Amino acid sequence: MHLVIANATAYENAVASYETEVYVKGYTAVQKKNILIHFSNLIFPVESNPKETVFEMVSNFRYDAPNNYRHNIEAMNSNRPVRTAKQKEVLSFINMNIYSPTIYNKGIIMPVAREAFRYYNFSLENVEDTAGIRIYTIRFTPKQWSQKLLDGHLYIVDGSWTIDRAEMNGHSTLSEFTLRMRFNRDRRYFLLPEEANLKVRFHAVGNKLANYYHATYRYKSVTWIEENNEPPQRKPLDQTRYFSLSSDTIPVIHDTAYWQAKRNTGLTPDELQVYHLTPQQPVTNTNNFTPYLKITERLTNTMNLDYKTTRVKYSGLLNPFQLGYSGNNGFTYHQRLRISKTFDRDRQLRFRPELGYLFKRRQLFFKLAGDWEYLPERQGILSLTAANDNPSYPAGVIQRIGQQLQDSSFLTTENLHNKFRHYYIELRNNIELANGLKLAAGLSFHRRIPAEKNKHAFHDFTPAVGLTYTPRQYYWMDGYRKEYLYSRYPTFSIEVVQAIPGTGRNAGNYGRVEADMHQSIRIGLSQRFNYHLSGGGYFNRKALYFADFRYFTRHYFPESWNDSFGGVFYQLPGIHYNISDSYAQCHLMFESPLLLFQLIKTRHVRYVVSEHLYFSQLWTPDLPCYTELGYGVGSDLFNAGLFAGFERGHYHSIGVKFTLELFH
Repeated sequence: MHLVIANATAYENAVASYETEVYVKGYTAVQKKNILIHFSNLIFPVESNPKETVFEMVSNFRYDAPNNYRHNIEAMNSNRPVRTAKQKEVLSFINMNIYSPTIYNKGIIMPVAREAFRYYNFSLENVEDTAGIRIYTIRFTPKQWSQKLLDGHLYIVDGSWTIDRAEMNGHSTLSEFTLRMRFNRDRRYFLLPEEANLKVRFHAVGNKLANYYHATYRYKSVTWIEENNEPPQRKPLDQTRYFSLSSDTIPVIHDTAYWQAKRNTGLTPDELQVYHLTPQQPVTNTNNFTPYLKITERLTNTMNLDYKTTRVKYSGLLNPFQLGYSGNNGFTYHQRLRISKTFDRDRQLRFRPELGYLFKRRQLFFKLAGDWEYLPERQGILSLTAANDNPSYPAGVIQRIGQQLQDSSFLTTENLHNKFRHYYIELRNNIELANGLKLAAGLSFHRRIPAEKNKHAFHDFTPAVGLTYTPRQYYWMDGYRKEYLYSRYPTFSIEVVQAIPGTGRNAGNYGRVEADMHQSIRIGLSQRFNYHLSGGGYFNRKALYFADFRYFTRHYFPESWNDSFGGVFYQLPGIHYNISDSYAQCHLMFESPLLLFQLIKTRHVRYVVSEHLYFSQLWTPDLPCYTELGYGVGSDLFNAGLFAGFERGHYHSIGVKFTLELFH
């Protein structure tokens, strides 16, 4: 197996280009269903209320290294229309490279990866001679059950140490899949697949669905990478995968002779039966609850509406998966609406209002935001936001309170004395000056209204300018839109704000500066280490002001596992965000699929995708030492974390954070 892994590194990028005709057959079977099938798209990557479907497709496929994929769909036949999302799902299956260390967007670690012996056990089960070729049957199993690992068999050709066949099984929380691939023995195409079969099974709440895909390849030409003795060059920063799918005018062909010539195996009896079901065929429905299910579905589902260049996405009025929980804020409920209109050259106008409610504090938060992406190739975005924020104290007033901060009752009863409701409007522009270097400039107007009557409101008019720089920033182009991917270097940011006095009654007069450095470092194929370091403070304070930092702020609504789990404090009392004129903070996070759960020898741990360890440290003048430790687990359905806070080395509080992942 060492020889197979050593050769896989060379075979992964051995092909310069190839052209092939691909025949694909797909079959969706609804094996078991109940009334909850109407909500299947909440859990499975399928349409709402899926139905039996059979389709066949012929595509001319051309690949040019390293990242150019072109599919020209020549013919299609199906008992019902096949969505574009289904077509792309099939084509991603076709494009898979068996010699790659990871597949499916680095979500699964392959048994031919360089570090495979760290994750897999291998055993030789059989040796056979077929047509003068000696083939070794190697069984591989994961050392620990994980969604990132597979089990199955590799059939290895002696001498060349290539893969003749592969049988692989994997799983996610509510699904399993089996992939079988057979490779060419013709020396002209020996690294390329000849036939592939994929079966994906979904099961939840009494419903069972299965998708079957069968693909065969007929190669027309292959060219190989020539041996290059030149010194290795730096990897290009542009990692664009040029994927084109021409399917606007697909001819629908019903000629049985045409499809018979393309198939290498006939249709099964079940597939033939489904083929004769047309969308127009009347279906008897005895379920009297269907109208009510339709109403419930619209209220609870995430809605996606697409019409030409306009897209609408709504989280759903009564969607239970918008609930979150944290120890400080209690239960939260979040509503999101996204409306976007795309123009020529991928310029885009977006409207994204949000509404959230904190049950524990009985507080409503709103945000009305809009973006005009006027130069997508340089990430040029003009944004306008109107929102409310955390009710806060003037920093000067808090400093006069002094010793009351040492009284825990003052911090926990949410004392309303001197609290101000905070509303603001911000106009902000971001533009890329060079690859990895971005300039941000903005104008903000803040209005803070006291909770007590007969008190004056405070106003801040604050222009801001900031720079963000990431050395050797890798990116790709999605049409005209540039998207940053990763870098092996940290990202540095700095922002300077200067309040302008005389712009209203009780206007602020101060300056603020903040700096931030953060990086995500991959360790091997499955582990990751994140760090955030930031600090800032106020200067030239000539009037009463409110502490309002950009990098040191409170987060009310739990976000998805990959967004803001890490990089923030979870148990820190909210008052500390608004009373300090300076701060320094450090956040560390380590992620791995195999941490504490590897000590539990049960197959149930396979539902855990990854585990996180957290360490956070804060310094402010009023709180010189605050430490937070945390542990979290995440899966396809949810993520949860347990966090403990320590003030000056003494235990302060413990709490949990929980979100559902299905709609992030």
